[in-house]
Amino acid sequence: METLILYLPILEFLLVNLFSIHRCCHKKYSTAKTVVTLLIFSALFYSFAAFVLGPSIFSGDGSRIWGGFLYLIPLRLLYREKTPLLFIIICTCCTYTMGVLAISIQASNLIAPEFQFCTLIIETIIFLITFYPFYKGILPRYVFTIENMTVFKAGQSKYVLFNNIFTFLTLTFIHTVFLQSAASILKITALVLMMATGYISYYILYRVINDSLKMNQLEHDALHDPLTGLGNRSYLWNHLYNLIETGQTFSILFMDLDRFKQVNDQYGHIVGDAYLKHFSDIISNLFAGHGKPFRFGGDEFIFVYNGIVPQAAVDRLKKCQEWNNGAPCPFNQVSTGVLLCQPPHEDVEQILHKVDRLMYENKMHGRAVRC
Repeated sequence: METLILYLPILEFLLVNLFSIHRCCHKKYSTAKTVVTLLIFSALFYSFAAFVLGPSIFSGDGSRIWGGFLYLIPLRLLYREKTPLLFIIICTCCTYTMGVLAISIQASNLIAPEFQFCTLIIETIIFLITFYPFYKGILPRYVFTIENMTVFKAGQSKYVLFNNIFTFLTLTFIHTVFLQSAASILKITALVLMMATGYISYYILYRVINDSLKMNQLEHDALHDPLTGLGNRSYLWNHLYNLIETGQTFSILFMDLDRFKQVNDQYGHIVGDAYLKHFSDIISNLFAGHGKPFRFGGDEFIFVYNGIVPQAAVDRLKKCQEWNNGAPCPFNQVSTGVLLCQPPHEDVEQILHKVDRLMYENKMHGRAVRC
């Protein structure tokens, strides 16, 4: 009976921890199979630990909690996240559950040290009060943070890992030291402040990543056409300036959709938008890996090709044999002009003016000339 009383706070600690980790990760198998596997592992793990260490495994001592990192083995098999990310998640969830357990033990020793169920009751009350804010407020933001950590460079990602490990290590060490002497209000306050500091740092990290993503999205929107997703004129100008400044050889393929107004008049503007989008997908796929596509404006498109545009590729574009695959309506053909640009370059405006003129002069031909 006494062992069972010791076991219950750790059991509650374990269940909250596993549920929190489960909410942070993407499972490979069904929920039932995942839960059963974790329950079997938990039963085997704690049975073996109790056999080796005795009842002290359930004492809540921080030095005993370290064995919980063996859960990396089943978690790595059950969830899609890689080991470093799983380690970060475990540290974060354990910071919460370990903090609650440490505060409960201190409060129990302070209020009613002789009452065996006191730790469990206090722990349960704290979990009931704090778990919903943790589950709905902290956890979703943390999941968002770890899923979007790619906005950081590799070195900054290591800082995140270090921050999680340091927070958990510090909390565990403080809890272990506090158990060596009498409980006090000061110790409980220190544990609360330690947890608060850790999660404030997580919130700051969340805001940094969230703001970075918003800035990246604003930058993307400023440089891309909202309908087709291709680069817009601003992006085209910047790209051409960079190519000219670095002295690169490139070609500009200027495309004008023939009789596009008829498409809008006959089928409506919704189909007209689909027509533009379908054509943008075709040129993106046709020249993929050889440069960047842009929507110059209206029914005009530009592809900045690395090097010389093969005549076969231009002929294929004119025939547009890929059009019928998901086309919104029949294709009215496209007029093209191709301009080869080699150092020393003219300025961007002159280059675009020249290729625009070529497009109209070569309605049915794509002839490359030297810029």
